[in-house]
Amino acid sequence: MKIVDKLLHLILGVIVLIVALILLCAANPDVRQVAAGIAQSIGPIYVPPAEEEAEVQQASAGESGEEAPQETTYTVSMDPSKFIYADELVKTVVEATDFAPQEESYSDYSDKRDLTDVMNDGSLQDYNPGNDEYLQLVEQGDEGLLTLDEYLNQAVKKSDAKLAEPEVTEITDPQEAQNIADTVPLGETGEDAEFDKLFYPYYHMLGEKEQKLYKQIYANANALTPEFRPVEDCTPKEWIAAWDCVFYDHPELFWMDNTKYYESDYSGKVIKVGLKFYAEIPDVAKAKLRFNDDANKILSGAQSLETDYDKEKYIHDALVDKITYMFNTLDQSAFSSIPNDYTVCCGYAKAFQYLMQQLGVPTYFVIGWGGELHAWNIIKLDDEYYNVDCTWDDTDPKTYDFFNVTDRKNLMHSRMYQSRYLPACNGTKYSGLENTAPNLKKLGAATDKIYTDKVEYANDLIDLLTKAIASKKQSADIKLVISRELFIEWYRAFFGTQYQDGANNMLSYTGEDNSSLVMMFERLDSGDYLITHHVDLIAE
Repeated sequence: MKIVDKLLHLILGVIVLIVALILLCAANPDVRQVAAGIAQSIGPIYVPPAEEEAEVQQASAGESGEEAPQETTYTVSMDPSKFIYADELVKTVVEATDFAPQEESYSDYSDKRDLTDVMNDGSLQDYNPGNDEYLQLVEQGDEGLLTLDEYLNQAVKKSDAKLAEPEVTEITDPQEAQNIADTVPLGETGEDAEFDKLFYPYYHMLGEKEQKLYKQIYANANALTPEFRPVEDCTPKEWIAAWDCVFYDHPELFWMDNTKYYESDYSGKVIKVGLKFYAEIPDVAKAKLRFNDDANKILSGAQSLETDYDKEKYIHDALVDKITYMFNTLDQSAFSSIPNDYTVCCGYAKAFQYLMQQLGVPTYFVIGWGGELHAWNIIKLDDEYYNVDCTWDDTDPKTYDFFNVTDRKNLMHSRMYQSRYLPACNGTKYSGLENTAPNLKKLGAATDKIYTDKVEYANDLIDLLTKAIASKKQSADIKLVISRELFIEWYRAFFGTQYQDGANNMLSYTGEDNSSLVMMFERLDSGDYLITHHVDLIAE
C-alpha cells in the first residue's frame, strides 16, 4: 500500500504543482524560467525519439547542416476565356507548402507602422483583446509551441500577406522640390465621397487630414491616376496610414498594386505620391467586366438564401472549394480569387470581404500575425462580431475550425496595426454550428464534459485518479476532453519549451517504484482535444 500511496502523492503533487504554476506564470512571466527548471526535475517531460531513430536523424543531417528548401514550380495553363492577361496565358506559380524560410519576424513587422497621431481617437472602437496568449508567445519567441500537429503545421504555412514598404525619393534641392509642388496636379480629390462606418471602418479610424488623403487615394485609384500631389500637407507616416486604410477597406480596387511611391522634400514633407497598378491587368475596364461577371455567378447562389449566416456559409464554402493556395503576382488582390482560382491568404480575405459586402453583410479585412504576416476577416451577424479565416479552413476535406470564432478561440491569430481597433469578436450565436460536437461516450471519456476551466479539469482528474488507485487495478486509462483554448494552457504547462515540432505527443511521469502516469493528446475533428491519462500501478 505504501507504493500506491507514493504514486498517489506523486500524481497529486504533479497536478497541484502544474495548476499552481499555470496561475503563477499568468501573474508573473518571470516564473517561466523557474517553472522550466522544476519541470525538468519532475521527470522526462519531452519524450525523445528512440535511439535508432535519433541516430538516423543525426546521420541524415550531415556535417554540413540542412540544405535550403527547394522551391517547386508548376506551370498552369489558363483558359483564355477565364483569363484577361494581354499576351500571357500561362503563369508560373509556387506551391505554398514549398515556401522559403521566413526572413522577417513579428518584431520586424510590428515596427513598420507607427500609428501615433494619425488615428482619430474619438471614433476608435473600444477593442479590448484581453489576454492575447498567442501574442504573448510571439513576443517571447515561443510561438513554435503551438505547432502541435500536422494540421496546425500546415495552417501556419498559409500566412503570406505582404506589407510592402513604399519606394521613396528624397528631393534635397529646394528649387527642385518647389518645381514639383508647382507642376504636379492634385488629380482627383474625392471630396464628395462618403463612406458608411458600418462597411468602411478603417476610414473612420483616421484623423481629419488622413481622411482627406484617403478620399484622394480612393478617387485616383478609380481614375487610374498614377501620380499626384497630396491634397493636404502631410508626412510620410500620414500618407502611408491613409493608403493602408484604403487598401484594407476596398477589395474592389483589385487593379491597385500593394506597393506605393512618394517623394519628400528636404523638410520631410510629402510633395508627390504615386499609385502602382498591376502590369498583369493592362485593360482595367475589361478586367472589371470579368471580375463582376464571376463575382455575380458566385453571389447568385447566395442571394436567395434566407439568413446572413446561410449566405456567409455559402460564400465561405464556395471560396474554399474553388481556390488553390498558390503564390502568384496577383496574390494580394481579389482578382487572384475572383475570377482566378490561385491565391494566398490576402486573396481569400479580400474575396470574402467583397462578396459579403455585396450581400449587404458588414465584413472587414484583418491584417495580423499567424506565424507570418497573415490576413483573415471579421464579420457582423446580427449584433455580434466573429472571426472568419477561409484560408486556414481550406483543407481536404474543408473544415470550420476558423469559421465564426471568438477572439479567444481564434487560435494563432493576433491582430496588428489598424486592425487592432476593429470590434472585439465575442459572438456566440453563430459560432460552432458547423463543427459536430464530439461523441464523448464513443470516445470513452470518463465524464460527460468538455472542459474549459483548468481548475475543474484538475479537480475531476484527481478524483478519477484516486478512484483508479483505490480499485487496485494494475493499470487504468482515464480519458477527458478539453476545449481548444484550454488545451493551450494544458500544453504549455505540461510540455513547456521542451516540446519540438514533430516530437511525440506524449509525456510521462515515473515514480521511484516504476509506477507511472503517461498523458497523450489527440486532436478531434471538433477542434477539441482528447487527453488520455494512462496509469500503471505496481502491486505490493
